[in-house]
Amino acid sequence: MDEDFDDFLEEDLDNELELAQMALDRGEDESALNLAEEYLESYPLDVEALNICAVAASNLGDDSKAMALYQKALRFDPKNGALHHNYGVLLERFGEYQEALIHFYRCLELQPDFPEAYINIGNTLDELGRTEEALQMYDQALRRVPDAPDVYFNRGYALNRLGRFEEAIKSFTQALTFESGDAASLNGMGFALAALGRDSEAIEKYNAAISRDASVPTYFYNRALSLSRLGKPEAALQDLDAALARDPVFYEACIEKGSILIEMDCLEEALLVLDDAQRIDPLSPEPSFYRGVIQERKENLPEALVALDESLRLDPTSVFALNNKGNILIDLGRLDEALGCFDQILSRTDSYPLAHYNRACVFALKGKVREAVQALGLAAAQDAHFLQDAMQDPDFDRVRGSRTFLKLVETSKSL
Repeated sequence: MDEDFDDFLEEDLDNELELAQMALDRGEDESALNLAEEYLESYPLDVEALNICAVAASNLGDDSKAMALYQKALRFDPKNGALHHNYGVLLERFGEYQEALIHFYRCLELQPDFPEAYINIGNTLDELGRTEEALQMYDQALRRVPDAPDVYFNRGYALNRLGRFEEAIKSFTQALTFESGDAASLNGMGFALAALGRDSEAIEKYNAAISRDASVPTYFYNRALSLSRLGKPEAALQDLDAALARDPVFYEACIEKGSILIEMDCLEEALLVLDDAQRIDPLSPEPSFYRGVIQERKENLPEALVALDESLRLDPTSVFALNNKGNILIDLGRLDEALGCFDQILSRTDSYPLAHYNRACVFALKGKVREAVQALGLAAAQDAHFLQDAMQDPDFDRVRGSRTFLKLVETSKSL
């Protein structure tokens, strides 16, 4: 009789563990946790029950409990591939990427055909900036599960980050063949299309993404960028407001709004938006840079210079801020200081022809014909329109009639 009861009790407990797994699969994490913990009261060393508890605890946001459970389970069964994988997922969530990789790779040593491990190795490598290696892992996963839309989605985003936009579109297309209404894949495809200059097509994808999930601020932000490039600033502003309504500390949306308002000549409104952007990210040089642009437009040159100096304090390497500062110094008649700004730019990069052109302006204003023409020639060698600009620019009035200048013009016509 006692043996029959013991058999019944053991069978009942087995059912309890099975019910815990079923609850976990249905997303009923609290129920799964309770059932598995009851089972552990009788079988405290059961690794499967510990794993269920850990997964459920993690899903419920109790990551410290999940961490302790995984570590305990791995002490009992260090050759359990699924445990190493699940523990790796938790470590990845904590940002412990290197340690997560150790457990993902250990999982593959124990279970070479564990597709989720390849996917998560790919995700972790991507977080570490090792995107090319991540792509290899996604390809390995697709060899094992060729009908996994999440892998195509991850692959598409990795390709976007690498600037391989045509390939990214193919990956997102594959993802959408399995889940035609997946908003994130539609957004990713839109991003790739926009990067290829196909903004009208991109907007169609963003529209579809937003119609399926209007809670994601990034979708509105991306659509705003395409609308702005298509010359629709009012519509872009509406989308940026929608993005900020969903995420009030969305810095990129805030700074983009400020930039568009400047282009629309709504300067006072733009200043208020830039104040918001600076509150969101006090260490960003962009709000001060754009304040400099606004003050220059308002012809408040000393105030513009103060703003640009603040921007350069936060980012001394910004060629755009240095160039704008140089232009303002020219307008203030401080030519040697302006020349120093343009020289700083060219000490960092020679592929910024505007700095050569502005150096030419300084030399022309100083009446230094040979130096002005030499700098103008360097600018025109990279972008021919600078020579045409010099023909109209009053800064060149003192040198435009010189033989050296006219020779440069004639030489350019023969090329």
